[in-house]
Amino acid sequence: MDIQKTVLVVDDSTTNRSILCDILHSDYTVIQAENGIQALTKLKRQDKKVDAIILDIIMPEMDGYEFMNKIKQDKTLSQIPVIILTEKSDRDTEKKVLESGAWDFVPKPYDADIIKLRLKNVIARSQVSLLKELNNVMNYDPLTEIYSKNKFFSASKALLKDNPDKQFAFLRLDIDRFKLINSFFGTAYGDRLLKRVAKRIRDFAKTTECCTFGRIDADVFGIFTPYQGKEETVKQIEQAVEDMKKLSASYNIMIVYGVYVVTDRSLPISFMCDRAALAAKTVKGHYMKSYAFYDDKMRLSLENEQNIINEMSDALENHEFVPYYQPKYDVKTNKPVGAEALARWIHPTKGFISPGVFIPIFEKNGFISKLDFYIWECVCKQLKEWKDKGVPLFPVSVNVSRVNLYNPNLSKIIIELTKKYDVDPKYFNIEITESVYTDDNVMIDDITSQLRNNGFTILMDDFGSGYSSLNVLKDVQVDMLKMDMMFMFKAKYDGRAETIISSVIRMAKWLNIPVIAEGVDRAEQVEFLKSVGCDYIQGFYYSKPLPAADYEKLISDQEEQPLPENRTSVNDLLWGKSGGLLTYIDSIDQPATIYECFPNGTVVMVCSNKAFSQKYGYGSSIYGKLNVKNCIDSECKEKFTSTVNKAIESKDRAECVLSMHEINGKKHWFKTHLRFISETGVSSVLIAYFTDVTDMVLTDKRINEYKNYIQDEIDRKHKILIVSNNSDTRCQLEEILSQENTVFTAETIQAGKKLLLNEDIDLIYFDIQLISKDDEFPLDIDERRLPVIAITQAHSVLKGMTKLKNRVSDFVMKPYIDELVRLRTNNLLKINISGSANEKYFSRTK
Repeated sequence: MDIQKTVLVVDDSTTNRSILCDILHSDYTVIQAENGIQALTKLKRQDKKVDAIILDIIMPEMDGYEFMNKIKQDKTLSQIPVIILTEKSDRDTEKKVLESGAWDFVPKPYDADIIKLRLKNVIARSQVSLLKELNNVMNYDPLTEIYSKNKFFSASKALLKDNPDKQFAFLRLDIDRFKLINSFFGTAYGDRLLKRVAKRIRDFAKTTECCTFGRIDADVFGIFTPYQGKEETVKQIEQAVEDMKKLSASYNIMIVYGVYVVTDRSLPISFMCDRAALAAKTVKGHYMKSYAFYDDKMRLSLENEQNIINEMSDALENHEFVPYYQPKYDVKTNKPVGAEALARWIHPTKGFISPGVFIPIFEKNGFISKLDFYIWECVCKQLKEWKDKGVPLFPVSVNVSRVNLYNPNLSKIIIELTKKYDVDPKYFNIEITESVYTDDNVMIDDITSQLRNNGFTILMDDFGSGYSSLNVLKDVQVDMLKMDMMFMFKAKYDGRAETIISSVIRMAKWLNIPVIAEGVDRAEQVEFLKSVGCDYIQGFYYSKPLPAADYEKLISDQEEQPLPENRTSVNDLLWGKSGGLLTYIDSIDQPATIYECFPNGTVVMVCSNKAFSQKYGYGSSIYGKLNVKNCIDSECKEKFTSTVNKAIESKDRAECVLSMHEINGKKHWFKTHLRFISETGVSSVLIAYFTDVTDMVLTDKRINEYKNYIQDEIDRKHKILIVSNNSDTRCQLEEILSQENTVFTAETIQAGKKLLLNEDIDLIYFDIQLISKDDEFPLDIDERRLPVIAITQAHSVLKGMTKLKNRVSDFVMKPYIDELVRLRTNNLLKINISGSANEKYFSRTK
């Protein structure tokens, strides 16, 4: 059932509003206003979207013209079509209301059929593009052009219902370590890969009866297909895995499948997807096996998970979650200088429930957001209590989950919480895991900047456990790094972990960032970390996580020694020991160079990393010799110079999009991010990081080309056919319309049909005197239903012609007003244009 459109009727006459409501109430939801001021108020407060406005001109307080001027200034309100009610139907009045921004007008006294027809046309015109956009957004994934998650689930449900005798399987597949691909090759490459995967799935579906598929999320896809036994399914998966490996010559693509054979047809499709995901999880990272079938063990795991979910809210309300404090020790003094607050669940009957059990579940269902806030508040209360008791204060760090980082009010929440308990921000540190930064480092950087500006210390947790640690570090502001030794010391080959750890600590020192090693539980690890200059250690070697009372005893005899917020700048950052920035940029997977910038405007490439040389072909032969501006396309040189100057003057960062040709002549567009490093006395030193955005730029060009094509279609001369046995009518209408269109005229229906067969007509003006009362419209040729404007002598004539009235889109009558005729024509042409223009454009570009 169609949702009723809403129409706002604005008229100071109660009688007029009542008449209009009687005409419209069966087809529309009608709201009323007595004048322009009241109408504006209702528009801004109205919960339901208003689809059209019927507006009287002459009203007290604010008339129709002033109202039109007001809504023109509002981006949203200006999109609502307005039909003006006029007392007079003379040319000057009608011209004035059209110039005010009205979409159409209706003269008084009211004719119900005319009002409904005008209203239908203006709403259709305003919503035709919106409906298409909404349909695509709701049903199709914009990148891969296959079904979106919701559409895929609903299509699978329908497939299951329509085939009660068939057994089905839900196949969930994703690309293992897809973030690593994005990091190595860029998001444009990753997007192309996703499109190829979608195409392979589409090709598979073409060979399979009763199959549907879609993109569920990021690199996750789903296929709902008939189940022909485990052996056949495994065969299909193994063939698909081999085919998928051919999608990239640069990287070994690993596709992981989870399979749920539908045994319970009453399950929601989303539950089937969850079960397939659980199966896939068991083979993640197993290079010898790429698929798994859901079984009873996994069902038990789901039941345990559900038990956790059932109890979590009561547990929070009953204060079963408590913060434990794991101390951080200064390597030089072996004394505690702070702690990390860790959530522990002490269940009244089950005892301690491992964080490894409940934290992943809470992260998945979003409850982690509530637990975070609960722990933060507990820590603030505890810090206040220690302060009031005179216990020496040390910084306590709290974890911020991924979910909370997407809360736009996060900074405000934390700031207000510390103010509520009178806690100095330097004692309330914020830990953010490294993997979060790879999702949206711009947004995270904004949040951390707000917190740092208010005195909070930011720690990057689990540094080194991700696949793009160095790339992330260059783009974000953090005060400390935390490295997980449990991850690092799992290295397969002796000595490699130690080499990586020492390199990271050395790099951190160049960047003036202290390092905390966590997960340290052996004496030899402590000695090694001391030898390579690690600053702080957290782990079981020194202390397990402690209840608040035990931690209080530990710190009671200590002197307050808060962790330093910043360290003195390291001298000779650029050419320091062990290679300095040369070593740093070569360890980055993203293309990067070091620039030396001179006062005369010359910018020299001092060196580049391997990723830059491989990508663009420029190597060591040009170091110190090539003016970078000579590589950049002429139209971008001024922009590049401005960006370089901005980075130097602000002693900070700056970025822009540029184009250049690589060594073999191929043109690239890339976003260059410049970071100020130092001054040498005669020059300034910058690091430049490059992200290839060629595909994005070319896509934008294609989109603009399409927009221009559509605009050309709108602006071109359209072909209009006037069919009337009255020569005066044909001449008058031809004179009005021929200024903007190509006009054909016909005196008879037969002559009109001949022109329709020989010309690509866009719109028909048809004189209703050519047919009798009960006749069908005679000019629908080859199932083409062109827009039709009826030529009539009076409004009342159409009332008895039911078939024709249902077919025509609008009408005109004498005396013909130039502006009005053109308006009626343009309204119908714009409603009709998008479908035909799209068809022509895409057939042209195939």
